[in-house]
Parts: sequence; structure tokens; C-alpha cells
Amino acid sequence: MVSNILLRMVHIEMLSAFQTNEVLDFVRSFNKFEFSEWDQIWFEEGSVPLFMHRSWVDGLVQWLYSRGISPNQFLKNMMEHFEKSEAIPSRPLLRSYLPYVSQFYATKDARRLCLECLPLRQSFLNHARLISGKETKTERTDFVIMSCKDEECLATNYMPWINMVIRYSPIFLNLPAYENVQLCASQNSAMMSLDGRAIADINSEKKITVNGEVVGKIVKFNECLERYGIPWENPYEKELECVHIEKDVLDSKTGNILLHKDCYYGTPANVTKVNYKTGITIQDPFAKLMASVVRQEFDVWKPIQKAHENLLGALNDSVTVIYYNSDDSIAVNSKHLMRNVPARILRKILREYSQTGREEYENREFKRDADICMDPLRPNFESRLNRVVTHLEKVSNFFEIDRHRRGGFRFVPKCQINFKEE
Repeated sequence: MVSNILLRMVHIEMLSAFQTNEVLDFVRSFNKFEFSEWDQIWFEEGSVPLFMHRSWVDGLVQWLYSRGISPNQFLKNMMEHFEKSEAIPSRPLLRSYLPYVSQFYATKDARRLCLECLPLRQSFLNHARLISGKETKTERTDFVIMSCKDEECLATNYMPWINMVIRYSPIFLNLPAYENVQLCASQNSAMMSLDGRAIADINSEKKITVNGEVVGKIVKFNECLERYGIPWENPYEKELECVHIEKDVLDSKTGNILLHKDCYYGTPANVTKVNYKTGITIQDPFAKLMASVVRQEFDVWKPIQKAHENLLGALNDSVTVIYYNSDDSIAVNSKHLMRNVPARILRKILREYSQTGREEYENREFKRDADICMDPLRPNFESRLNRVVTHLEKVSNFFEIDRHRRGGFRFVPKCQINFKEE
């Protein structure tokens, strides 16, 4: 389980940047989580499974792409918005800094301390550690190293978001963001990072092409370590092959960077280079978070809270049901419910209900329908209807069938139903 702070921040930005029906469209397009799990994202000091944290980011990136929005630009806008706004998850952020409060009032370089604390404060930074790099009187370079031990848990679009979190982490202490944050190495392969948005191949000369253009080549991980001056203890990992990208690869529709120049993909760990000016501090680093806590009791938080309540209300008050002709099946909110004859029975009910609002039905109507009862002498409709009723127990909070009389039944809707056939 990891902290929900990042997901909560993204959720706040979505509620601020989009209308309720637009956010609802994202929720319905991303069918991995139940209603209660969406609400869990909102809970202060909440936690979510790591796979949910990564999958949620991946799902949002795909939704933004579908709307022609650059995911990296969305995230940058979000962080810059929080830099100016007090509508932030200030209480959990403030609590995460509690073990380090005295250090921040004593330090001569608040942004260096902020970077040191980051791997300890943010549980979603897996196996993170900080490696010191070059330092002069005016600036320094450090490296944040992270790794996902279970490669099956890797998420395609995760690291660019983590890097943006790293870059802007000082803003919540009223400090400027780090001047330059660069992804040097990624555990994701180059193919995985392209996310199907470009055609890639590796030729016989061990060079990688994207859309027919050479953009990089296969090298050993040690080249990355030497290029950036990063110490590495494991000699075996140094010899592992990875892909070095020599020029930025952009998404043709949104301009989003898919592969970063001078980044190595398919490496044993994620490496982020942070370059920043030294000696920057502030008299009261927690003043912004404290002011935000106070303001949220009054007007600044109310519009965000209202938008979240509207979203949950919309989630609970409507349902999308789709009948798929290709495989004779029905899905409710993108989750498979039933197929074959039971699906056809429900389709017939929902067709009539969506067109006329009718709720009372006679069994004989279905017995005469050749798509449902192919043998009119032995229709066996009642047993088929029982199967439909059993399936509907899974979605009884949306609608159900009440067999309240002999020879007929009632369709009982419990929310707005959006029915369509594809």
C-alpha cells in the first residue's frame, strides 16, 4: 500500500480543469476499479495498492491522449497550478514533513534537504535512494535512484509523472522548483515507453528505428553510468544491454515526449538527474501549508469538494449498458455481465425501456421471439429468465428484475440507464 497524495493531487486538478461529465467519462472508460476505490483516492491520509497507483496513472494518460491532450503538459499545468493555489492536499503533505520540521528551520539549503527527504516521505517512490553528484559553490547535481523489483508491475507512463513530482516538490514549502530534472535511465523498455503510439524496430546493426528513422542504439548500461558519473555496485547489472535514445521522439498528435534524448531504456533501475542552485532557503518553509490548512476550512476548498461530490453522485446515479453484436454479450460500465440468450433477453428489455420507459413485461412476448426461444413448442423461457435474474444480482444497485406475478415480470431501474448497441 502506498500514499494516495499524488492521485489526490491529480484528482483535484481534474475536478478543477474539467466538467463533471468529462471526469465521469474518464471514470467509465477506466473500468478496473470499483466505486469505493474511486472514493478512496479522495480520502485524506488514504492509501491504495501500488498496482492501482500505477494503473490509475496509465489509465489517465490514455484518456488524455484520446482527448488530444499532452499528458506531460497536463501534469506541468497541475504542478504550476498548485504552486499558486491553496487548494492542495495540505494536511497529508504537512504530516509527511513532521519528522523533518526542525531540520528545515536549521538548514542552509532547504531544497537539498527537500530532496533528501523525498524518498522517505513518498511511499510510491519504490526502493528510492539519493546519490550525491557534482557540487560547486552555486549549484549541485544529485541523482534519485528508484527500482521496481517486480517487472510485471511496471507501468508504461509512470516515470515522467514521478519526475514531475520530484521537480516541483519544493513548491509546497514555498521554494522554487528544481531548475532541471532529467530522466537518465528507465526500467521500461523503449518499446513499452512508446505505448503503441509509434512503430519501432531494432535492425541487424542493433539500432532502434521509430517510424523508419534511426533514433538510438543498443549499448551496455555501464555507458549510462559513465556518461552521468553514477557509481554502481553491481558489476553484473553494468553489463546488461539497454537502448540509448539519441533524439527526442514525440507523439505525432499531442507533441508529448515518448522517448527522451540521452535516456537509456530497459535498465536495471530508474535514474533521475536533478540539477539545481544551492543555498536557497526560506524563513518559514511551512507557512504556505499552514495557511492552506486554515483556508480550506472556509472558501478555497468548497468548490473542489462540491465537484467531487457531484462526480460521486453522477457515478452512483447513472450506468452505461452496452450490447455487443460481435459476440452477443452485454457489459455494464465496461464490465462483462452476460452473453448469448440471457444477453438477448436483457437487450430486448433495455431496448423497450430506453425507447418508451416501459417497465412491465409479459413472458409470452419473449417466447414468441425467435432470437430468444428458437423452439416455440419448448420455449423454456422461465429457466432462461432465472439466469438473467441471477446475473443481475451483480449489478442490483443499478437495476433488477422483479418476478412479482405469474406470467410476467417488472424491470426495476434504480438509476439513469444509458443503453446502446455496438
